[in-house]
Amino acid sequence: MSEWYKDLYYKDFKGKHVLVTYDDGTAIMGAVTYGVLETRESGREISDCYVRLMPALAGIEGEHTEDTSIAVLVCMEDDRWRPLDGIKSVDLVWDERDWYRIDTKDVRVGDAVVVDGVLYEVTKASLAHTDYPCVGTDALGRNPIDLRLVSCALRRKVKVPAKPGFYKDTLGRLWARSAKPADGGPWRHVDPDALNKPARSDKYMSILMPLTPVHFVDGEAEEQDGSGPFEGLVQHLMSKTPASDWRAA
Repeated sequence: MSEWYKDLYYKDFKGKHVLVTYDDGTAIMGAVTYGVLETRESGREISDCYVRLMPALAGIEGEHTEDTSIAVLVCMEDDRWRPLDGIKSVDLVWDERDWYRIDTKDVRVGDAVVVDGVLYEVTKASLAHTDYPCVGTDALGRNPIDLRLVSCALRRKVKVPAKPGFYKDTLGRLWARSAKPADGGPWRHVDPDALNKPARSDKYMSILMPLTPVHFVDGEAEEQDGSGPFEGLVQHLMSKTPASDWRAA
C-alpha cells in the first residue's frame, strides 16, 4: 500500500486528488483537504486530525462521514497518518500544484489523462477528423486510450524559461531565448527559413511547452555540407555581430 501521506504536514494535503479503495472493492476518486477543528484569533488553523475527501458521494457511509465529506485518513498519536478502518488504500493520482484541468478536446503531447484513477502522460494525440478521438500514452504495451473513458485531462503548471539559451519544444523544434528581447519577444526559432520571421513572446511559447534545455558538447564538430540548420544560424549571427565580439574568451 502506498504511504505517500504518512509524514505529510496536514496543510500539504490541500489540492491533492486521490483514489480511495475500500475493503469491499468500492473505489472513489476526488480531491482531499484537511479538517479544521478551530481557527485561532491569530488566523492559525488547528487540524481536527482527519483528511477528508471532497465532496462525499451518496451511498458511502462511515463513522466519520458527513454530508459534505468523507474522512479517509486519521492522524495517530505518533503524528503519522493512516487510512481509517475499512479503507484498503489511498493512492495519490495528481496534485494541483503540478497540474491544472483542461478540456479533453485540447489535449496535446506532454499533457496527461486520468483513467480509472491512474494518470497517463500523452505521447501521441489523434483528435482531429476521427469518430473516436484517442491518445497514445507512456504506459508500456497499453492500447491508445479512448477519450470518452477519461475522467479528466491535465496540463502541467510550468513557467516559460526565463534563462537565455537554447530549448527544444514539444514538437522537437529548436528555439533560442535571448537576454535582450527584440520587438515581439525574446524567442526565435532556430531554423534558416525562420531567421527573418518575427520574434515570439513568452505567451506564444507557452503553447509549445514543455521547453527542454538543449546543451551543446564541446569538441570538433563533424563536417557538414553547409545545409544544416545551425550553419544558417551561425552565418546570420556573424553578419550581425562585430568581429571583435567573436574573439576567444
